[in-house]
Amino acid sequence: MKSNKSNPMDWMSEDPFFKKQSSLKGLEEQLNLNPNQIDSYVEKIIREATSSALTGEKSILHYEHVDTHNFLITKVRIPSSVHPENIWVQLNRTQIKINGMGNDKGEVIQLPYPVKPDQSKGTYKQGSLQLRMPKMLNGRFKDINIRFL
Repeated sequence: MKSNKSNPMDWMSEDPFFKKQSSLKGLEEQLNLNPNQIDSYVEKIIREATSSALTGEKSILHYEHVDTHNFLITKVRIPSSVHPENIWVQLNRTQIKINGMGNDKGEVIQLPYPVKPDQSKGTYKQGSLQLRMPKMLNGRFKDINIRFL
């Protein structure tokens, strides 16, 4: 197979499968695809999708979710400019709201799974807030008593 460095999609014309698929070759020629433009577009979309969409502002918090079988653990890095005793956390099934960060609205973190807020616990140690939240598990069946009349 010869390679042509001028067009990265030339391999499609030599592959027997793609020779039969004229729509891809026509699309490439029609749109004049540039790999650098595609890369920057994908990076932009990922950046927009992972930014804080609920508040419309960029979050100052860095956090990560750790998914275990029964729990969702969220680790949040609290900035050193914030005194830890000034923060308080509110939790519902789908979001964490961290207040006392210096703004009036608080910081909202979207959760990837619904959790049980009443059974959740938080700990703070050396600039890191960790929330351990039991996940709401789907698919568990519960026996229901039937009354026969």
